[in-house]
Amino acid sequence: MPLVHVHGIGNRAPQDPEHVAVRDALYRQHVLTAAGCDQGKSLIFSPWWGGLVAEPAWDWASLNVSGMERLGGSEEVTTVGAAVREVVAQVGLVESDRVLIAAAATSLQWSIEIICGALVGTEQELREGAAFCGRATAYWAERSNYGRHGDGPAVFPWLAEVGDDHGLLDRLSQELEAWCPSPTSPVRATASGWETFGAAGGVPRAARAVLRRLNSYAASAITRGGAALVRGRPTRSLALLLGDVMGYFAQRDVDAGSSIVAVVADALQEASDHARQHSEPLIVVAHSMGGNIVHDVLSHFCPDLQVDLLVTAGTQVGLFEELKLFRASDHSLTAAGGGKVPALPNVSRWVNVVDPADPLAFAAAPVFAGAKDLRFGTGAWWAHGHYVTSPHFHHRIALCAAEVQR
Repeated sequence: MPLVHVHGIGNRAPQDPEHVAVRDALYRQHVLTAAGCDQGKSLIFSPWWGGLVAEPAWDWASLNVSGMERLGGSEEVTTVGAAVREVVAQVGLVESDRVLIAAAATSLQWSIEIICGALVGTEQELREGAAFCGRATAYWAERSNYGRHGDGPAVFPWLAEVGDDHGLLDRLSQELEAWCPSPTSPVRATASGWETFGAAGGVPRAARAVLRRLNSYAASAITRGGAALVRGRPTRSLALLLGDVMGYFAQRDVDAGSSIVAVVADALQEASDHARQHSEPLIVVAHSMGGNIVHDVLSHFCPDLQVDLLVTAGTQVGLFEELKLFRASDHSLTAAGGGKVPALPNVSRWVNVVDPADPLAFAAAPVFAGAKDLRFGTGAWWAHGHYVTSPHFHHRIALCAAEVQR
C-alpha cells in the first residue's frame, strides 16, 4: 500500500535522516498497519519540492538590521521578545534529570512526545525508539481515555515512585511489558505495528540517548509556554516560510507545468498507479504548504487522480480558498451565497488536522464540503513542525486509516 507524504514550508535542503526515519517508522507502525498493509512491503513516497524555490538574491541581507540609526531619541526599547526571554530564564530552572518527570506531572503523553521528538541513533535504533513511543502512546490513550479520565500521577500512580528521568524510562518500559490492550479498545487497530521495529525488551537505545539531549529549551517547552522562544527579530526560518509560500504561487502562476507542481503530481501519480495495480487504497498526508500544493494538484492539475484518504495537517487550505488563491477557486462561491466549495470528487475522505497552538493551521470544513476538521491540541510552542513526528498524531490518524480499510 502506498502512502505519500508532502512536506511543508521551510525545507531548503533534504530533511535530516533522523526526522525522516522516525516519521516513516511512525507511518508504518500506525497508519499503514491500521490500513491493513504489510509494513515491510509498503511504499512511502516523499516528493521534495523545497529546493525548487528560488534562493534569496542577496543571501538574506534583508534580515540584517545591525547598525541602523534609531527613529528618534536614544533610549533603549524593551521589546516583547526581550521580556519573554526574561521569563524563560526563570522557567528554565528545571533540573536536567527531571525534565520528563516534570512533563509527566501534567501529562504522561507530553513526556512521550518529548522522547520521540529527540530520538537519536542509527536508523534501526530510531525505528525501535519510535515503536517504543508508539506503544507508550497507546498505553496512555487507553488508560487515560485520551486524557479524559485525567492524567499524570492521578491516573498513573507509579509516576510518584520514580526519582529521575532514567527511572521514568525504566518504569515505563516495565509498565508496557505488563500491559495488554483491552479487546474493545480502539488502540488494537495498530497493535500489530508496535513490535515490528521494537526492541526485545527494556528501554531502546535511541530513547535512552534522549536523556543526553534534553536541555534548557526542552525544560522550558514542557511548561507549554509557547512564547518561550518568541524572538524580537524575524529569523531565517520565518523568512523561508514566507519565501516558500510566495515562491510557489509566483512560480505556479507563470507556468502551469511548474516544477513544484510537477514533482508533487508525479509522486502522487506513481503512488496512485501502484495502488491501483495492487488493489490498495492511496493515503496522502500533506503538511503545511504541502496541503495547499496537494489541493491545487487534485482540484486543478490532476482532477482524475483518486485519493482514498487525504490528511492535511497544519495547513492553510481553508484560508487560501477564502482568498481565492487556488487555480480551481470560483470567485462566485462565498459565504454570502450560503454554500461551500463542492467536495473534491476524487477524494473519498478528507481529514484536516488543526492544532490550536499552531498559528499556521486553519480550518477547512467551514469552507469546503467534504472536509472534516479534527482538533489535535498539544499546547506546544513547536506545534507546527511536530505533527508527523508525534506518536499521538499518528495514533489518531491510524484510527481514520482503519475506517478506510473497513
